[in-house]
Amino acid sequence: MSHILAIGIATLDIVNTVDHYPAEDEELRAIAQRVVPGGNAANSAWVLAQLGHRVDLGAVLAREPDGERLAALLAARGLGVEYCAWREGRTPCSYITLNARTGSRTIVHYRDLPELDAAHLEQVPVEAVDWVHVEARDGTVTGAMLQQLRERLTDQPVSLEVEKERAHIERLFELPDVILFSRPFARGRGFDSAEAFLDHMGEHCSGTILTCTWGEAGAWARDGGGVLHHVPGVPPPAVVDTLGAGDTFNAGFIHGLASGRPVAEALGFAVALAGRKVGQQGLGGLGEPS
Repeated sequence: MSHILAIGIATLDIVNTVDHYPAEDEELRAIAQRVVPGGNAANSAWVLAQLGHRVDLGAVLAREPDGERLAALLAARGLGVEYCAWREGRTPCSYITLNARTGSRTIVHYRDLPELDAAHLEQVPVEAVDWVHVEARDGTVTGAMLQQLRERLTDQPVSLEVEKERAHIERLFELPDVILFSRPFARGRGFDSAEAFLDHMGEHCSGTILTCTWGEAGAWARDGGGVLHHVPGVPPPAVVDTLGAGDTFNAGFIHGLASGRPVAEALGFAVALAGRKVGQQGLGGLGEPS
């Protein structure tokens, strides 16, 4: 398996499961609560670790008790945290309301911590890893890191997750080998289908592998030769928890490519894995069946 470096944010997720989504000013008792590591990069990293890869996380951790707690929780999941940067500030927290009736999740996020930057990345031996996955944050900061990776790496692939609109994000699109787009990003750009969006983006990202998830409809991928592939959604018997489904898809697709599978096969694996995740609570137990 591969040695993967995942760069992005790590948060402390406080997940309250409720019987129904509360109305404004309603007082509601939670059915259950769990406090777990979260954040796009950290979630994808854990799924990749369960799939057998050695995964190190590049994130900023707060130099305070909650930051130490988060680092311990990440390490307990088998993730390397030695390449994380410790900074003054408060640990980012996501307060998540999980609707037990529908599996939907509503997130309120608080952050008072700087982003990981290219200066810290200079201290990380990226040349020793097999794959680098980057979560798109501020376009300028993320762009500087991607540019540094392109200068330091030889043939190691670089993937980029693009979940939401960011300042100066366009400057990132020519740098990765793989870009993983979300449906909200595509819709925010004015597209009502993944096919049209990927065809448009392919004109600006020649030779890059592109994906776009589309909820229950599954996902599409455009390979480096411009061929479009589609895999329908694989719904579970019941939708239990949609939190982290996109992060799971991203991990599944990276795993597929890193394992030598062609784009269409990697796409199928990622869609099926995301379907499994939606049918269960949390991100545990997502390794490949033995």
